[in-house]
Amino acid sequence: MKKLILLLVAGILGISGLMAQSATDKIFDKYNGKDGFTVVTMTQAMFDMIARLDTTAQGKDMADMAKSIEKIRILAMDTLIPGVNLYSEVMATLPKNQFKELMSVKEKDADITFMIKEENGKVRELLMVVGGTKEDNAIISIVGDINLSKMGSMAKSMNFKGMEGLEKIGEKYKK
Repeated sequence: MKKLILLLVAGILGISGLMAQSATDKIFDKYNGKDGFTVVTMTQAMFDMIARLDTTAQGKDMADMAKSIEKIRILAMDTLIPGVNLYSEVMATLPKNQFKELMSVKEKDADITFMIKEENGKVRELLMVVGGTKEDNAIISIVGDINLSKMGSMAKSMNFKGMEGLEKIGEKYKK
């Protein structure tokens, strides 16, 4: 009887854990470890370490921002895989009621879309989805208490391709 109760409790906890998984988590988990994809995850501990090593003004800005970032995940498609359109899949999978589009850029061979997920009036996740040629299929997810203006300034100073517009978008979200 005890084994049955323990099994039932473990099953309920397992199911509730799966239900708590976010839409972006599901996408990253689907391709994690698969041929043709690279997944990179950076935790807050990584940013803290970098900030301690860099004593410049930019390093201090990074340290301030690191305090509010929980993790950054990058999913990149390394090669073209027949039947896989990462951009289309992500855009179709994400719940539209949870994410708000900030900006989209359409070019000849690439689409870039910035979206945010807000909780209690704060930006909790910034999602950048890039689709196009094989070099340009990627998802970047940044989770934490996100200040778009600071993030845009940092992205601009570090020359992150495609993230230049965040600084301007961040101005609208200053509180």
